[in-house]
Amino acid sequence: MTNTNTTQPARRKPRRRGRPSLLTPTTMDLLTRATAAGLPVKQAADAAGVARSTFLRWMQLGEDAVETEHDGVVDVDSPNPHVALYARVTRARAVAVARAHANIEEAARGAVVSETHRSWTDPVTGEHRSERRVRRRPGDWRASAWLLVRFDPNPKSFDEQLDEEEARIRAERGETPMERALTPHLQDLAARLQKTLAQYEEEDAALGPATQAGEPGVLLGEVGDADVDREG
Repeated sequence: MTNTNTTQPARRKPRRRGRPSLLTPTTMDLLTRATAAGLPVKQAADAAGVARSTFLRWMQLGEDAVETEHDGVVDVDSPNPHVALYARVTRARAVAVARAHANIEEAARGAVVSETHRSWTDPVTGEHRSERRVRRRPGDWRASAWLLVRFDPNPKSFDEQLDEEEARIRAERGETPMERALTPHLQDLAARLQKTLAQYEEEDAALGPATQAGEPGVLLGEVGDADVDREG
């Protein structure tokens, strides 16, 4: 009698993958197009279906990676999605700002509204004549004044914007009793830690380079004397 083993080998359970990132190519494209249209961060995030804090966090990660890993090179084709998003949105924002400034400058100096050409033959002399009529919109100095007021000499970084956004969210939802209880203790702990680190730095500076390097004539000499006493 032949025994046939029909038992199938146990299948491995598929590994659970982490939560897929919301930063998909479609989301990146929506954020870029919304920024290129001149929308601010909040409206651009709404157009892409993400939170403003999420958009700012992505931009912060991209900015940090550009500075620390890419030597400041902004690459729209980077395999790092945060770097690519930062590059595309930054470039789109620059184009939108340049376009807006050009429109304001045009309004300040005036622009051609319409231009028409007419040609005819003089019935008396028989000469061919032509006429060009141009209608211009007069300039408005208030457009230039508005632009000068809007210039920001110290723009906020994404870190500062993200801190402000997180503070706004905390203010809207309110701090929990646990957060209110822990905040003073954490602040006190941070202050004490900073003070201790400063003391360590002062002590290291007072010891000098020879002692920090472990020169035997200073520290090891005392240990040797103690060993001699124990042997005697």
